[in-house]
Amino acid sequence: MNITSNRTFISLENALQLRQANLLVEESHRVRPRYFDGKFLAARDLTRDQAYFLARQSGFARALGSGVVEGLQVRAGTVASDLEVDAGFGYTSAGELVSLSRTVRVSLPQLFRLQTLAAQLGTLRRPGPPLRNRTGIFVLGLRALEFSANPVAAYPTSLDGPRQVEEGDIVEASALTLTHWVAAPPESLDGQRGSLARDAFVTQSLPDLPAEMLPLAIVAIAGDNIRWVDMFLVRRAAGQAHSDVLGFGFAPRLQREAHLAQYMQQLADVMARAGTGRPNASQHFSALPAAGAMPAAALNPQDFSQSWFPPGVDAELMLVPEDEIPALVEESLLLPAIDLSLSPAQQESTAVAILVPVPREALARQAARLRQQLQRSIAAPALRLSAKRLPLETIRLLASSRLKLPVPTPAPTVDPVDAVWAELLSAQALLWYTRRRNLSLRPEIEGSVVAVVAGDDGDLEDVVRSRFSEASRERLDKVLGHANVASRAELSKLLASPKMASPLLAEATLSALEEKGSAISSADVAEIAEKVSAPGVGEGLARLVEARPELRDDPALATKLAGNNRLFELDRKLGQANSFEVARLSSEINLTTRGRGINLARVLPP
Repeated sequence: MNITSNRTFISLENALQLRQANLLVEESHRVRPRYFDGKFLAARDLTRDQAYFLARQSGFARALGSGVVEGLQVRAGTVASDLEVDAGFGYTSAGELVSLSRTVRVSLPQLFRLQTLAAQLGTLRRPGPPLRNRTGIFVLGLRALEFSANPVAAYPTSLDGPRQVEEGDIVEASALTLTHWVAAPPESLDGQRGSLARDAFVTQSLPDLPAEMLPLAIVAIAGDNIRWVDMFLVRRAAGQAHSDVLGFGFAPRLQREAHLAQYMQQLADVMARAGTGRPNASQHFSALPAAGAMPAAALNPQDFSQSWFPPGVDAELMLVPEDEIPALVEESLLLPAIDLSLSPAQQESTAVAILVPVPREALARQAARLRQQLQRSIAAPALRLSAKRLPLETIRLLASSRLKLPVPTPAPTVDPVDAVWAELLSAQALLWYTRRRNLSLRPEIEGSVVAVVAGDDGDLEDVVRSRFSEASRERLDKVLGHANVASRAELSKLLASPKMASPLLAEATLSALEEKGSAISSADVAEIAEKVSAPGVGEGLARLVEARPELRDDPALATKLAGNNRLFELDRKLGQANSFEVARLSSEINLTTRGRGINLARVLPP
């Protein structure tokens, strides 16, 4: 007996015994013909062979998981009644491969034809009138189809049978279908978008779609015009896990990523048509992802209140480096979404951090201006209304106001730290928020933060002194004497950094510190550190020292050049120049000029 697979082959008698013992489960949809010499081969045998391999491929596709593999992006066309779908492919829940080999443009005035096709395919959820000038919410999907084509001659199967013509090929294709989902008047289409997002990502209660269709996007239509297109409400990437996180009821990871992508897309639409007043998330959304962007206009820098999150949410401002935001968002995706339909009492255990991004090189300077207070609590405006006060708080206010003579109200004082926060917020158009774990891990410490630097180089100030000439060390000691304990530690750390191994950059930094006067604060050191630590700073000066070695050999000459107030402008110009321009500009600098400084007017025209 010929064995065509590596599976264990058993006899029919053994199979019958296993079936009677209820130990055998037959795969009736995976039956293939058995070929042998002398067998009469008919068309049905080859058709069964094809059906077997199609069933096997479908099983592999279901194991991978339904969804889009590549492309198939949906967007509104240049005409208000058009949709455009990019090329790509994916798998339906039934395991069928669907694909588009080119970008397809769909015209909405032809929707009545699509509805007729949907009725023929069985994808129409319920009968309805023709889709001419229809208004509502629809699902744009891709469905696998096949049809026969290319007729060929069929020879008779009997001696007196007639010759016929039969279609010789079966052509596989994919068709775009539009399924009516929710009936909604034009004025409620925008509000339905937020409700559908909550159903999709929080309660996971969206209506089921046909397993034979790959959903690509939700389309809101008013008449024959597209109101909005939202891919991520129903679009999922292939390979999505079917189970939640450790069985705790959380949405799968790819579904939470889809919630963030859908929210960002809808937020961009909301901000594009934003009107006057402070924005409120509840006006447009029913649920927010665990992390995402938010308009900076939702924060009032006068009283530090926020209107984006509902009352009851514990919100806090945080200053973070802008390159850490992706990691913070990534970590927050492990937390559940923020359900905006809950009451303030149910929201009181929800904590969010509103992130104010700053460049990493500016973090130290801004932290010094904020007196190392990188967090600040904010409240919703509704909590400051008398109607929102707790009864005990109202009684205390009444008791404290009795039997007291009115006193003049002192002029409000502005906290310098609050002024810095207001300045940082005014420079942002878009902020980020992340949901925080509700754990009390923040100890209350009184005092100020002092930087302590430890290393293998012994005394850090000895490392700093070794980078300066004998004449410059006296200037260095004077600068260190003008700094307090905290700023002296920051100053030593700055001058001992690897970037200060360049003698010209170290001399320029020392000259900038001397300009701060007789009292150098941590904010002064942070301001200079931000300037010299920016990407690219010092590269041009290093190329200058390489072209003019006398700057390395003569410390007095480097000190004289470092005193020029346009040195960093020269550094930027040399850093952007090619090797020929560096050689030319370096040769034009007259380093033998007598006097206190070196004139750079020839290479840096005013």
